[in-house]
Amino acid sequence: MFTKLLNHEILNLLKSRRVYLTVIMFLLLFTTVFVVRVLDYQKQVNQYIEDVKVNDEAMANIENYSHITPRAIQEPILFSIYNEGYRIQRVINIKFYEAIIETTSINAERNMLFFPDTELDITFLITFFLSLFILLISYDSVNGEKQVGTLRLLMTYPLKRQSFILKKMLGVFIFVAFVFTMPYFLSIISLMVIYANLLTINFFISAFFYWFLTIFFILFFSLLGIFLSTCSKSPNQSLVYAILTWMVLCIIIPISWDYIISPSLSNERIHQATQNYHTYTTQAKRAIEHDLPDDANLRLVPMGIWTSSAGIENDGIHEMSLWGYDETYEQSSRFQSHLYENYYPLIRASEQAYDDVYRVRINTENMMNRVFFFNPIVIFHNLSMKIAGNSRVDHLVFLHTARELRDDLVNLGATEGWLFDYRFYAHFKEEYNLGSREEMLARFDGDRELVWEYVNDIEENAEMYEMEVPVFRKYEQPHFTLAMMIPRIFESMVLFVGSIVGLWVVIWWRFLGYDVR
Repeated sequence: MFTKLLNHEILNLLKSRRVYLTVIMFLLLFTTVFVVRVLDYQKQVNQYIEDVKVNDEAMANIENYSHITPRAIQEPILFSIYNEGYRIQRVINIKFYEAIIETTSINAERNMLFFPDTELDITFLITFFLSLFILLISYDSVNGEKQVGTLRLLMTYPLKRQSFILKKMLGVFIFVAFVFTMPYFLSIISLMVIYANLLTINFFISAFFYWFLTIFFILFFSLLGIFLSTCSKSPNQSLVYAILTWMVLCIIIPISWDYIISPSLSNERIHQATQNYHTYTTQAKRAIEHDLPDDANLRLVPMGIWTSSAGIENDGIHEMSLWGYDETYEQSSRFQSHLYENYYPLIRASEQAYDDVYRVRINTENMMNRVFFFNPIVIFHNLSMKIAGNSRVDHLVFLHTARELRDDLVNLGATEGWLFDYRFYAHFKEEYNLGSREEMLARFDGDRELVWEYVNDIEENAEMYEMEVPVFRKYEQPHFTLAMMIPRIFESMVLFVGSIVGLWVVIWWRFLGYDVR
């Protein structure tokens, strides 16, 4: 009998004009959002290909060791079509000693599909629209039947109340789950056809967990709609309750947290961590501007011998080329040693301070999960970013990886010696070095004009320094595994499942005393 009732419940949903229109609207929205996200992803792929090309060309044309400035370029995440997550640029410039605290873009283009701050993805569609659709389908599940008299009639049959409420829940859940699963898996198949060469195990792991998470989300809102239906005598009242509940869960709580609760909890800690960051950056700036000893100050070297004067004035302290007297190379070597011993540790300390600011924000987000564990909107939004691999934690891992690559490069230069000798800034071969300045003046009897004529003649005809790029570790795209995914979502999933079980117990307890007359 239970099976017949369940089939009858699903057939009633299919015959309902309200449900029919709701499903059509959802499918149209899903298709539209999916197409827009695919077009946006293709733009990201094109930009990534161009970024890699630019980086490879730059690395192929380096003239000395100071020009070794590789980039960590992160591939666009295919699953960002479903969840864009924490929006960042995906390029990090890796330079000797420079702090790595932000990402950038080499060839960013304006996205004409939607505004940059618009969260238009499948996750937004689920949390904002699908949640409302489920409530609009289920808000009169119980009191609607009571109003027309079928509930009282059903209770005259040998049917337990638990079975009736289970039938209602399963009917709405199975119907909505099918409505979501059908376009979702069709979209997965279409991506397999379009981007077959870009698919990785990461994508399929994320796709499965995302579907699994959405099923729990649908289950929660199916139960919530039935619960609201038992809280009022008429469908009109429960409709008002449903809309108000949706507004609280989807709009009021997230906005209140972002603009009221979160600042009061984290502003002081963020302020303190930010002060620490500014302290280290100020000390680093002093180490290179005010505390720089004269025997390591590049500004004190005659600029006429620099073939390009990027210099420390333009924050280009590493990408320089020089050629000239022995004093020039000796000064640059002392400058590099000063950076390594005094500036570099402060840069690393500033990065740690920056991470402290970032961790405060991450802890605040995790706190939101724990405080609003009863809100599937909050949990689904945060879990979907962790599943897709584009959360704040993933961004911090990206920064750490780039810093490790920079540290490896610096340590390689210190070990092989080129970080502290003439080769770091050298522009011409060693045999064209001029010797000391005094020797050159003596060679031309102190006539500076003849010295400069000689220097210019060599500079125009000498062979460039033949740079051999050292072998260093390059950025590799991280890959998720099932073992990595489960710890990321375990705590939030426990809270999610706990809230669903708690809601089901409340519905069951309430319906036991529900007046069916």
